[in-house]
Amino acid sequence: MSGTLPGADVRGFYRALGVELPGWAKREAPVGCFAAPDAHAHGDRDPSCSVNVETGAWHCWGCGAAGGAYDAPLARGVSARAAIELMIAHGLTTRRAGAPSPGRALSPARGKADGTERPPGARGRVELDADDRRLAEGRDRLAALPWPPRVLRPEQARVWSRATVLELGCGWDRGRVTIPIRNQDGGLHGVLRYAPSHDRAPKVLAARGTRLGLIPHPGTESSQWVVLVEGPPDMISARSQGLPAVAVPGDDAWEPEWAGLFAGRHVSVVFDCDRAGREAAARIAADLKTAGVRGGVVDLARGRTDGYDLTEWLAEREHVGGQELRRLLGAPSYARPRAGEPAAGP
Repeated sequence: MSGTLPGADVRGFYRALGVELPGWAKREAPVGCFAAPDAHAHGDRDPSCSVNVETGAWHCWGCGAAGGAYDAPLARGVSARAAIELMIAHGLTTRRAGAPSPGRALSPARGKADGTERPPGARGRVELDADDRRLAEGRDRLAALPWPPRVLRPEQARVWSRATVLELGCGWDRGRVTIPIRNQDGGLHGVLRYAPSHDRAPKVLAARGTRLGLIPHPGTESSQWVVLVEGPPDMISARSQGLPAVAVPGDDAWEPEWAGLFAGRHVSVVFDCDRAGREAAARIAADLKTAGVRGGVVDLARGRTDGYDLTEWLAEREHVGGQELRRLLGAPSYARPRAGEPAAGP
């Protein structure tokens, strides 16, 4: 990839992110903070952020968030792969022959500077704005909140368990649930900040330096059967009901090499009931089959295309026994619940 190119459509690039740059701005366009609007009074109605209309670089003078054009979609919750594709589409960069595929940027947690991949679960971490100490403080804040937090969707409030959320290392930061991404040895890969009912910003924001990964790492899950779900919120819902769930961080975030992390397991792929979710589930199931992993796709509602998800499905079955939930989600007969897992619903 090269840097921002002459003649790039910076305004169109930001418009695609839902950020409209004023037409009268010649060089620096004032906009409301799109990185962390909930960190500002009144959602930053008086714009404190500026965007360079020639380069796409941006800086919020209120909260200090800043970055280049590539960082803007990441701040809006867009995946790394989609961010690069969006930049290419608007002429902000070009793809060089032999360049790594979008979204595969290496870090100390995933690979060496020369591009040589470390084995999955290798030690190491990236430096994040939200580090382990801040995560611990956020966990304490979350533990002290009345349960459930008001930001949760009604169905999440019915099925999320406080104990499960804290066990996963989640915390609370400026009105969002923080969700850590760790490797098999506990090294921190990244942090997601989740606000399910946010109406002025993306529901999920990634801390600077985050490298996406499965949550939790499959190497920490001892169950013979795993439910692979779309997004950490559905993972929290499933684990709150005693189901051994692992989250893909988004419907476009799957990496084919992750399939090998499920060797020896039976995997039920349970994604949202919409076109993107079903297409992603089919891709993942194909990668798992190629890696010799048993299992397949479980469609929660074949007649629906509205994004109906696992959390909603579980909320409708909150009095269904744990064994029945496992059967409905494709658990093989030989995969018994782990010690301590509930045999019945809450």
